[in-house]
Amino acid sequence: MNETNLKSEVEQLLAEIDKTHRYSMSKIYDLANRIFDRKEMPQSCASCLIRKVRELRNWLDTRKQESEEKSKIKNEKRRMKNMQ
Repeated sequence: MNETNLKSEVEQLLAEIDKTHRYSMSKIYDLANRIFDRKEMPQSCASCLIRKVRELRNWLDTRKQESEEKSKIKNEKRRMKNMQ
């Protein structure tokens, strides 16, 4: 699965969690395992789920920052090209 789809799935999951305050153990672990290439068994303890959600948020934030940086570089290159 490509990164764009994974980002979308993580965004949807986090939005659902933020809205309902319910943590789907299977969804959280499924996404985390696919993203981080792990085979961890789902844990139902609250702190484990919160930690996994934090890992997913950090992963998503990193991807967004990278995307913004690429966009800035691309825009700067365009601006420099137009100045010539």
